[in-house]
Amino acid sequence: MAETERPWAIDAGLAGDLGDALGWAADDGAGALAEVLPTLVPVGSTAKLASIASGEVPPGADPDLLARRVLDHLEAKATRPAGGAPSPTWSCWVLATVMAALVDAAGIGPVRVAATRRVDEQAPVVDLHAAVLVGGSGGAELICDPYFGLSVELPSGAEAVAAASTALSESSVARSHDGGWMLDVRLRRWDQTLRYRLVGAALDRGDVHAMAAISVTCSGVPSRPYARIHPDGSSIVDASETADGTGLLRTWSPSERGSEAAFASWSDAADGFAERTGIRVV
Repeated sequence: MAETERPWAIDAGLAGDLGDALGWAADDGAGALAEVLPTLVPVGSTAKLASIASGEVPPGADPDLLARRVLDHLEAKATRPAGGAPSPTWSCWVLATVMAALVDAAGIGPVRVAATRRVDEQAPVVDLHAAVLVGGSGGAELICDPYFGLSVELPSGAEAVAAASTALSESSVARSHDGGWMLDVRLRRWDQTLRYRLVGAALDRGDVHAMAAISVTCSGVPSRPYARIHPDGSSIVDASETADGTGLLRTWSPSERGSEAAFASWSDAADGFAERTGIRVV
């Protein structure tokens, strides 16, 4: 098989070690991987912001390096270091390409990284987002979003709709006559549903590099530090810098609903995040 037919292939040993660290195996299925990733891998903006500050394109196109960095963090976290195990927070492109690499290594079906564009009424002009497609080629196709921790099976018929839910999220996908689809996403802590339209169904590493470069100047995410994790898949914890430079730490679970704590700065909010999650955001 030509290398270009497996754009997300990485070292098999690295993929196996990362799957083990995540507690995930091929028999669990791709949907389970999409759900487990944000329970252990912090998502957000700090890796992107650090790259921009250094004059570099934000990460996403190099899953070999990214899988190693995620594995290093998980191994460090297992030792429970004082102050939390350090990690940047990763964009949707990083979560998607690392997931695609693990699915590819597991051999559980054709896997593609897709580009979507946010199109709901509150969407900015340009907000590109990543998804992972598993299966297809005549069989069932699973639409996965590891950034939000969800997956839903794409229906076969035009204008058909399928839905899925977890303890933390709701999602639905509808197929259009042109073969594309729309994905609706809502974390249960939000009032708002995000809608994404497929714009690129099979990206390679160069395509993802281009998408990450676009995100430097065109993004639906504020250019401020943000971190989110779904501990044990049973709650959502996030920290953010607000527009006025202060910090905010929020927690939510289906049983306790939401709580919010204000801090004088992002640094203080990040300290609260580390205390709550064992992850020291860098």
